[in-house]
Amino acid sequence: MISERDYHTISREASRKGSKNHGPSFERKEKWHRAQIRRRSFWLVLTITVYSTLFWTYSIYTPTKTPIQPVDTSGQSTFQSGPSHTTPRNNYICTPSQPCWPSPKQWHTFNRTIGGKLHLTVPWAQPCFNPSTSPSKHCHAVASNYMNSNSRTQQYGSMEFLDWEMCGKSSCILNSFEPFRPVSGECALGRLSPYYVDARNASEISRTLGFAREHGIRLSIKNTGHDYFGRSSAANSLALWTHNMKKMAYHEMFRSKHCKKRYTHVGVIGAGVQAQEAWEFFEKLGMMVTVGAVGSVGIAGGFGQGGGHGPLSPKYGMMVDQAIEFDVVTADGQLRTINECTEPDLFWAMRGGGGGTFAVLVAYMFQLHPAVPINVYSVHATFNTSKDSLDLTNSSVHKELIHTLAQNQPRFADYGIAGYNFLHPHHFISLQVHPSSDTSALKRITEQYHDFLSTHPSITLINNTYHTFPTFSSWHAFTETPSIAQNGPVGLGLAESSRLLPKHLFSSQEDIQRVTSAILTAMQTTHSTLGSGVAHLYATAPYNHPDNSATGLNPAWREAMWHVVLGGMWTSDTTPAHRLEVQNTISAAVQPLKEIIPESGAYVNEGDWREEDWKNVFFGGNYKRLEEVKRKWDPESVFRCWKCIGWTGWDDPMYECYQQGTQEARPSVSLGRVR
Repeated sequence: MISERDYHTISREASRKGSKNHGPSFERKEKWHRAQIRRRSFWLVLTITVYSTLFWTYSIYTPTKTPIQPVDTSGQSTFQSGPSHTTPRNNYICTPSQPCWPSPKQWHTFNRTIGGKLHLTVPWAQPCFNPSTSPSKHCHAVASNYMNSNSRTQQYGSMEFLDWEMCGKSSCILNSFEPFRPVSGECALGRLSPYYVDARNASEISRTLGFAREHGIRLSIKNTGHDYFGRSSAANSLALWTHNMKKMAYHEMFRSKHCKKRYTHVGVIGAGVQAQEAWEFFEKLGMMVTVGAVGSVGIAGGFGQGGGHGPLSPKYGMMVDQAIEFDVVTADGQLRTINECTEPDLFWAMRGGGGGTFAVLVAYMFQLHPAVPINVYSVHATFNTSKDSLDLTNSSVHKELIHTLAQNQPRFADYGIAGYNFLHPHHFISLQVHPSSDTSALKRITEQYHDFLSTHPSITLINNTYHTFPTFSSWHAFTETPSIAQNGPVGLGLAESSRLLPKHLFSSQEDIQRVTSAILTAMQTTHSTLGSGVAHLYATAPYNHPDNSATGLNPAWREAMWHVVLGGMWTSDTTPAHRLEVQNTISAAVQPLKEIIPESGAYVNEGDWREEDWKNVFFGGNYKRLEEVKRKWDPESVFRCWKCIGWTGWDDPMYECYQQGTQEARPSVSLGRVR
């Protein structure tokens, strides 16, 4: 258990990067906002405008000539468990156009109670939206790093993907591939919160929850913004940003609160610690962390609460399998330590039931593993096929490649080998990753797969090599840029769908043929419509780690052999009609995979945000129990997010930015009126 005092101390070793970049202070930003207010009225009313060509259905705010006066409660903030009399109880739908919205004095009083951690949101790209001046050094810094994942995580005013910064036409984004190109139009908040709290400890989290409850304001929670469902941003909410909670510690021996069991080699991380920070910190202590393949992902948030797969998962299990104890702030504002002995139902739910749903995580205690070398079989190849009118469903080289890989997959999994396989219409990247002190084993295990690739007449090998890396860091430096990051860029709009393919589909030639056909049909759908045709085949399931219902993770993961992901991307220049076409195509492309295994699921962190059967697909047989835990610990639904446990559906005004149709929905307030 971590004491309250510890939360006020941010580890110097782990916070050098993140703690300096939370943006200008509340007071400095307020001066800028006041200048905007002098140019226009600042209170807003709701209006509906119909646009027949838009991607989503939205309703927007327009300024009124006479500001609406907020209800003034003399700046007193009692942080009671119930909302004020001006707020519909339990709805949490108060917006800046309503009298329930806090007055400026109340915001300032609240800011003092949390040590000045309240900030007015300014979108990351805002410095580039001033047509009267030449681009500033601040704009240059943004444009230079626009598709850099680490840079995007360092401030609240950006997400990893553009979808979740936008609300209809309301946005503040640059062109992803030409970020230095001059932009026109207004920089608007889109779906970003007008205010955010840069929380550093449990007390500040508790006070933020109290303020949101008191005034009936919707809460959103962001760590790094790595999210495919838009759960880290919500227009008109009060955002809780946990990114700078960077504490890390190591315990040679550890005992959970009120539990007799003792553990060795236990790591402790704050809510904001990112994967690369964690593996570098614990690597110095001779330990490995079950992180993913991307260093900028926050591992205690959606990753560590929704599953968390990576190159070590087949050998050690997923991140939720490593969890020993959590420190959390529950909806009532209380700091609690939870584990298998103390509040076991909540602990179970937060090990796989998804982030931002049950409580706000403060610290994550988890099992570390003694470091071993990382052995990698790395392949990059092109296909000797025509680039004109390629039909992937009839491509013999694609069929034989998928079939051979699938045929070898059970053997690879038995040895704890993880696979990252990126299949394109005209080329292929494959990484087989084996964490083991037996540095020669991988070559023996993959011999048949290697021989197939080396001798196939329609495959031209660019790289076909074996490597042994002494540390996780050295492996990551070798793989992320050319392999992982290249196949998962950020700073773009993203549509994605996926399915977990169970191991019984890899047991016979007939079933493997069905898998092969389904994947190629899915690829052909995106190739013929969008020109992409890419499938990611991740062999990162916890194949050797049944959990005996110890976690709330989707049970489909325990049976999975492959996590198959399909995706399509777009930029700011993409028309709303084409964005919709991209999303529709990606949603449709997964259908062949559904047909071969209708009862299978998908990863809650990497799926289709439009999934209709979301309860079964993302949570499986655990949904009912997860919902019971949700009702017990968050009866008023203070924590809400898109298709999370207890999701209330499209009618909730929080989700208007997801609407698709002919209307423009209600984004957040304009930058000229945040107070």
